[in-house]
Amino acid sequence: MKSVKPTTDHLTLETPNGETPLAYVRQDDIIYLISSGYEARWPSHILRQRKAAISIKGSRLEADARLVTDQNERDAIIRKFTDKYSQSEVSAWYSGYSRIIKLNLAGQITGRGDDSNYYDWLESEFDSIAYEYDRHIFGNTINTMLRERSLALMARTFVKSGKLLEIGSGSGTETIELLKAGHEIVSIDISSRMLEVLESKARVNGVETGLQTLKLRASELEKVLDQFGNHYFDGIYSTYGALNCEPDINFLPEMARRALKPGGKMVVGIYNKLCALEIAGYLFRFKIRNAFFRLHSMIPEGKSRFCVDTYAYTLPHILSLFDRYFTVESVEGLPVLIPPSNFVKYMNKFDRKFDTLKDIDRKIGKIWPMTMLGDHFLVSFVLNEK
Repeated sequence: MKSVKPTTDHLTLETPNGETPLAYVRQDDIIYLISSGYEARWPSHILRQRKAAISIKGSRLEADARLVTDQNERDAIIRKFTDKYSQSEVSAWYSGYSRIIKLNLAGQITGRGDDSNYYDWLESEFDSIAYEYDRHIFGNTINTMLRERSLALMARTFVKSGKLLEIGSGSGTETIELLKAGHEIVSIDISSRMLEVLESKARVNGVETGLQTLKLRASELEKVLDQFGNHYFDGIYSTYGALNCEPDINFLPEMARRALKPGGKMVVGIYNKLCALEIAGYLFRFKIRNAFFRLHSMIPEGKSRFCVDTYAYTLPHILSLFDRYFTVESVEGLPVLIPPSNFVKYMNKFDRKFDTLKDIDRKIGKIWPMTMLGDHFLVSFVLNEK
């Protein structure tokens, strides 16, 4: 959001970077704020803590902070802003992607100023973008390429139709294709709205009978085992998201071993700590800190392209985790010669050669050490028989 004019009625939000003046609308003890674009850091600051400290006309107040995810409610709030500030001002301040945040002055402030509210924040962020998520994926040629590569790997890995467990379905950009291939899938996701989108797409494509959804995060796999029992699934997959939203994935190999039938297979796609092209690009521009931000144990929102704090992992770390129960079938880094998806604008000049670049990237990404130096890496495992 652009800064409000000094003459505009505004409140002041306290942030680690100082005070931020923001336009607002108020209804009794409820205050609404809007942030436009991805650049503003203050929304994540208050959503991470689930509380906000504000000043209005000299009075300092604290409030419970939540993200508004219901589209009808969002539309009504935008109308309130328009009524208060005029259409021209609102159009000038807010454009494109926006978050709407609800401050409740009378609500119980549950935030403790640490990361204890991380999963609630994660859920609300993905709820808020669920209906736009496919546009985010398929509107970006590099994101589309990632899905093509993971689906190609899963077609090679899950050859026979079987029972699959999907960890972090999102809107089902991979789920639907696997359902069409004849698999039965149990999909879990932290976002109920993502699951609603997935279920709707399954009905439209006539594959809903093969799908079952559960609102769970990756670290709640024990609940899946409680419902389906041990050794129920022929395969498990999780790509490009859910596992990088877990600060600790040491639970995963044991849970996967229990969930899979003997000889079952697993595919994971992980956001990598070591992206060679990104490091080289930032170093070339003398942005030393940006070059190595992924090496931190937690990557705060604003330092990566994601809307929440994330956790990157190296390929050796993942391989060592699974070594006790699984054997590696294949590994590939992706992309390795093509930049990460947030740099897609730089690929426009290569539109006519993009298919050729994708083919070269796919081949080189399977060669060591490029397997461990892409933006992501894909690994397929098979459960040891013993």
